[in-house]
Amino acid sequence: YQPGQLLNWVYFTLAEQAYPSTVEQPGVPSVYGGPPAYSCNDLVDQLADLSLDQKIKRPPPNYLCHLCFRKGHYIKDCPQARPKGEGLTPYQGKKRCFGEYKCPKCKRKWMSSNSWANMSQECIKCHIKVYPHKQRPLEKPDGLDVSDQSKEHPQHLCEKCKSLGYYCRRVVQGQ
Repeated sequence: YQPGQLLNWVYFTLAEQAYPSTVEQPGVPSVYGGPPAYSCNDLVDQLADLSLDQKIKRPPPNYLCHLCFRKGHYIKDCPQARPKGEGLTPYQGKKRCFGEYKCPKCKRKWMSSNSWANMSQECIKCHIKVYPHKQRPLEKPDGLDVSDQSKEHPQHLCEKCKSLGYYCRRVVQGQ
């Protein structure tokens, strides 16, 4: 769809909802007189996917892309960005990173510096797989900050640890 078509569809759909009418309105194509062809979520997705010519903003010189960990672009402009719906996590690289989790069942939130691409951590309350909704690079060179060193990593809840058969921090970066 063209942007103008989508905007017309939105306008006439909202007008129809506000003033329902069984009489066809003059000058309005019949397609707009009936129920919406798509849900609001579909419309939001289509509008978000419109690529209007926008200038790409340059990030600050020391900014690291949270996807490829390189300088020069934001994550939304990353050449390694995956198509919508591909992969289970925002980050698709090989390195360990920092992840933010939220259980969809009990709404419990937690953070972990043992987050990996397409790997879940189990919710300690519900025992369901939860994938991180946000991931970013580790900020310390060795991947540990002061708060991490005092925390025990629950290996029995970590998909990476279970798949390896040992503590996931022992993985050589890049594996």
